[in-house]
Amino acid sequence: MPAPLFTVINTFTLKDPAGAEDFERRFLDHVRWMRAQEGFRAHQAVRATERPEVYVNLGWWAAPELFKQVMASETFHEHAKEFHRIVDVEADPSLGVLRIDAEGGLPAGGDPVDLIERFTVTGDAEAFEAAYRAYAESAARRDGFGHTDLAKSVVRPGGYTAATRWSGPAAHRAARDTPEYALVLKLAEVETITATPVTGNRALEVTRHG
Repeated sequence: MPAPLFTVINTFTLKDPAGAEDFERRFLDHVRWMRAQEGFRAHQAVRATERPEVYVNLGWWAAPELFKQVMASETFHEHAKEFHRIVDVEADPSLGVLRIDAEGGLPAGGDPVDLIERFTVTGDAEAFEAAYRAYAESAARRDGFGHTDLAKSVVRPGGYTAATRWSGPAAHRAARDTPEYALVLKLAEVETITATPVTGNRALEVTRHG
């Protein structure tokens, strides 16, 4: 199995909800620069549908050391300084646990919906990871599934984040109304953000592993 990808999960909350256009422009400039850095693999940015002032970005890196090198650069500090003027940032560095694509590698169609699920494991972590894997593998065989990534936080005790793409709300609701997902919820508490894609190249970079 390939080494787990270092996963940088950032939640951005606009200080002024009217500043979305300015933030997205600055963010797009930033990610264009990030994509050229050593160790960068992919990223996916989404915007919460019920709280449109909230954005979540998942960035996948070959190793934490390579990301730290980028963070030490003058350009990164300049970008970060600009961001902190317009957004509050919550960082959750994590390690990839699971990455699964739809059967046959086909992405979800329709008007895609992204789910960001923040789990806090209340039981055994290994049992939770096994339960989530069983759920994800079952979900991958369902119509409307695109892909899912699960990462374990290195700073939040018992913390995991899953990012899953579906073709629409009906598809993800059907998948969550299953025995496999019910078992996941027996082992963890969850906070769910329903979102729409903003930008990202995750679909171009994915490989099935785990």
